[in-house]
Amino acid sequence: MALTKDDILKGLSDLGVTEGMIVMAHSSLSALGEVEGGADTLIEVLAEAVGPTGTLCMPAMSGERPFRVESSPSNVGIVTERFRSWPGVVRSIHPTHSVSCLGPKSEQIIAGHIDQPTALGPESPWGRIAQMDNGYILLLGCDQDRSTLLHCAEEAVDAPYLTDIQPEYVDADGQVKTKVLHKFPGPHRDFIGLDSLFREAGIMKTGKIGRAVCRLMNAGETLELAVAALHRDPAAVLCNNPNCGDCVKQRAAIARTRLSCEDFTLSAVADELAVPLSGLVDGLPLLGGQAVDTIELGPALSAALIAAGDAELSGIGRTLEAAGAKVAMVSCPVDTSPIADSVRNAAAVATALGARLVKLPPLSPDMSERVARIPELVRETAQSGVSLVVENQQGTVCDTKEKCEEFLAINPGVGLAFNPAGFAHVGEHPFLKTFYKGRLKQYIVQLYITDGCHPDGEPYVLPGQGNGEVKELMSILRCRGFDGYFCLKMGDRTGKEAFARHAKAFWHLMATL
Repeated sequence: MALTKDDILKGLSDLGVTEGMIVMAHSSLSALGEVEGGADTLIEVLAEAVGPTGTLCMPAMSGERPFRVESSPSNVGIVTERFRSWPGVVRSIHPTHSVSCLGPKSEQIIAGHIDQPTALGPESPWGRIAQMDNGYILLLGCDQDRSTLLHCAEEAVDAPYLTDIQPEYVDADGQVKTKVLHKFPGPHRDFIGLDSLFREAGIMKTGKIGRAVCRLMNAGETLELAVAALHRDPAAVLCNNPNCGDCVKQRAAIARTRLSCEDFTLSAVADELAVPLSGLVDGLPLLGGQAVDTIELGPALSAALIAAGDAELSGIGRTLEAAGAKVAMVSCPVDTSPIADSVRNAAAVATALGARLVKLPPLSPDMSERVARIPELVRETAQSGVSLVVENQQGTVCDTKEKCEEFLAINPGVGLAFNPAGFAHVGEHPFLKTFYKGRLKQYIVQLYITDGCHPDGEPYVLPGQGNGEVKELMSILRCRGFDGYFCLKMGDRTGKEAFARHAKAFWHLMATL
C-alpha cells in the first residue's frame, strides 16, 4: 500500500521532528516505498512538519560545470531536484555544495556561502545549522555516508588528506568565475562507522517510515562527537579495506603528516617488492600507500641498473621523479667483481639517481684484499658526494658489535646501516648492549626496521616481535634527533602482502612511542 501524507507526517512526528526545527534533510524516495504523490508529497510533508517557523533545507549539489544557481540540476536525488525549484525556495551559489532552503532562516543559512574559503566550514550552511540549538540532520532512507555534515568535522580538524580544488561557477552578474576551495573532502569515506557512536551517545533517534530506516540527529552534537572521534583517530572515517585506493591514499597522507614531525626519513628496500627492474615502478604505489617516498635499491635492482644503458637509467630516474620517489641508497651487487669496480658502478648509479649512499657488498673474513681497498674507495666516492655504508650481517667482518667497531674505526668515513636482526642472529642484545654500551651510535646513518630472534629462534619476524629490540632503538634514535633513515626491510620475506604486514607493524610501534 502506498504511503500517504498522513503516514509520513506521523512517522516524522514519532521520529521527533517538531515545528520550529531547522532540518537538513537527506532522502531516498525509493527507500520509502511507494509514496502517493511522489517527491511533491514528501516535500509538502517535511515543510508541514517543521511548520511556518521552521526551515527546511536540502543539499543541491550539482556536477554541472560551470555551476549555475538557476538551472544546474541537483544530482543528489529526485527530491532535492524537485525542491530546488519549489515555490519560496532559495538556493546558495556554490559550485560543489549548493544548498536549497525554505523558511524564515533560509537567507541566514545560505548567505555568503560562495565567499567562504572552504566548502564546509563553520560559515557554510551545514556549519551554521550545527551552531543553531534547533538545527537537525534528518536521514530518510539513507545512512551516515550521505550526511554531508560529517565532512565539516574533517575540515574542523584540518584532516591531512583534504585537498584544494578550483571549480567554476556563474556569479550573480552572469560571469564565469573560478573558486579556489581549500580543505576539500575526497571521494570515499566510512561515515557509516560513526553510526554506532551517535546511537550510543543518545543523540540520534531511529525509526521507520514505510520501508525506510530514518535517523534524526542534533547537528551540533553530531558534529562535536565526530570532531572528537577524529581527534582520537585521524583515520576514524576511513575504511580499512586494503583494496580501497581512496582510503589507502588518504591514510598515507595522515602518515606523511605524522612523519613531517620527525627528523628521520622513512624508506624501504625496493628489491623486496620489485624484481626485476621492470617491476620497480609498479611497486611505488604500494610504498606510497605506507607514506614511503624514499627507497633503497638492493643488490638485485642495483645490478639491473648497472647493466642498463645510460638512456634506460635516465628514463628510470625521470619516472621516479615524476612519481615523487627518491633513492637514498644503492647497494653494490653481490658478485665476484673486484670491489673497486662494484663500488664505482654502484656510485655511478647513485649519482645518476640522486642518491648519496652506497652500501658495500657483504665482506667475509677471508676477503682481506677487498677490505684493504675500502679507505681508497671512501676518498674516491666522497669526491662525487657519495658516502659508503656497511651493514652488520652474520658471517661478515661486521657481524658483532666488537667487529663493527673495529672495522669502522679503521675505515673513517664509512657509515653503519644498523640491522637489529643481524645483531640478534649472533646472540647480541641490539639495544641494551650493542647500541647502548658501545660506540656504534656515532656511525649509524640508517636503522633497518628489521627484527629477528637469537640463534635458536626464527631468523626474521615482524618488527617488535623478536629479539632485535627495534622499538627501543627507534625510540632512542628519535630522542637523539636522528636525521638518517628508518628503512623497512623484511629479511627473508618478499611481496605485497608481506610488506603490508611489515609496514603495519612499524606504524604500530610508532603509535606506541
